[in-house]
Amino acid sequence: MSIRREAPHTVEAFRAPSVATAVAVAPQTIGDRLGIERPASPAQWPEPFQPQYKEVPVLVGSVVEDAFDGFDADPTGLFGKKKAASGAKVEGKKGSIVENLKGAKAKADAAVTKAIKDAKSVAKGAAAGAKSAAVSAIDKKTGMQKFDYQVMNTDSFTGVLAVAKKANGGTDLDAKNNIKAFKKYKHSKVTKQAEAQEKMMLHKEALVKKIKGKDDKVAARAQAGRNAAVLGYSQVSESATSNEMFADHIFNPEAPAGAGVPTIVQMSEYDTNKVEGMMPISGLVAEPLDTDTLTYDGDTMTVTMQAVKEAKIDKEVVNKLTKDQVEFEYTLCVHGLYVGEDKQLMVGQKILVHQKKPSDITAYGIATPNGIESALYHAMEGKVIDLLYLWTCFRLVQGVHGLAQASPDKAQKAALKEMLGASLGMATQYSFADDFDDDEFDELNELHLQID
Repeated sequence: MSIRREAPHTVEAFRAPSVATAVAVAPQTIGDRLGIERPASPAQWPEPFQPQYKEVPVLVGSVVEDAFDGFDADPTGLFGKKKAASGAKVEGKKGSIVENLKGAKAKADAAVTKAIKDAKSVAKGAAAGAKSAAVSAIDKKTGMQKFDYQVMNTDSFTGVLAVAKKANGGTDLDAKNNIKAFKKYKHSKVTKQAEAQEKMMLHKEALVKKIKGKDDKVAARAQAGRNAAVLGYSQVSESATSNEMFADHIFNPEAPAGAGVPTIVQMSEYDTNKVEGMMPISGLVAEPLDTDTLTYDGDTMTVTMQAVKEAKIDKEVVNKLTKDQVEFEYTLCVHGLYVGEDKQLMVGQKILVHQKKPSDITAYGIATPNGIESALYHAMEGKVIDLLYLWTCFRLVQGVHGLAQASPDKAQKAALKEMLGASLGMATQYSFADDFDDDEFDELNELHLQID
């Protein structure tokens, strides 16, 4: 086997080019060295780009400036032109990187803390405002907007304490919150009598005269017009129970209660309606009626509804009721509270609310030594109670009934329904509950019998 070999290529001897030739062919660019042909220049350069819309200049700041943009603080001089004094103590040479970094951090922490605090404050204020607005809406809907009140429900008492609405955190009274007795009442003669009674009311006007170098001079006088805290006038009597339950609600000028909290205001000798024996009432209590406190003639009670011609009640009606009948006829009562000279509480005359007619003021009664008599009749006379006292009691009853239906507070609503009881139609019909106490009769007691 033979291997055929090709003849070797002839290699020309290397010859160094002359200097002249080297200069002529030397490459000028990288493209020349790579053998890339140069492109010919265009005859005309392209038109520069013209944006369709007007460009808005963008202000470019530093990173620190951008970080502080949402806070009420200036950046330090490390990255920005502005220089702000830092409250934080820093170490290092003034103007150094360490100082500026620590100052920036302190400023940022303060700004963030302030932002969080402000956000919480705004949220808290918004929540309080929403709550206040909601309460006001309920009060307006139910007719309680003229009162500061509290629904009370303890083991020993269920009821509502109400006073005239106060302004400025519960410290000041505003006459615009006054309740006008029998305003726009269907019988104009009753309204005119209420207006005549109010014209007789006086209130205290105080004056403090300051003289330099001497003690202040204090003076007082009676002026025409009703005190805004007064809810009517009534004869009063002592009550140890009221002192035990409501003495803490007497207004204390040294530590006034907050807005909406009922505080019973003490009246002065100048706050009068010029009727002997009648005192200014500055608090009302609505509660279930304890019929044992009424005056009976043996086992019965006389109920007298006198004629009131101004209200077109022409005939007097007299009835005899047993104790059980009284329980069914009158389930709720309202009485006033008066703060005496020694800060003791005294109660006004009890206004009895008719169970079937809570919205009929002519059916309201007043507890007297003779039994139950017409509250409107006595209010027109203005010797035991006045028309303002009767009307504010009436207004409170309407408001309490409204709250029992519309209150968003479940506990409050349950307490009011318990207090009102039968006046809300909650009396049990045809029940065996009074006849049997054993548990085995519970289901039977809930049955409604069809009696023909």
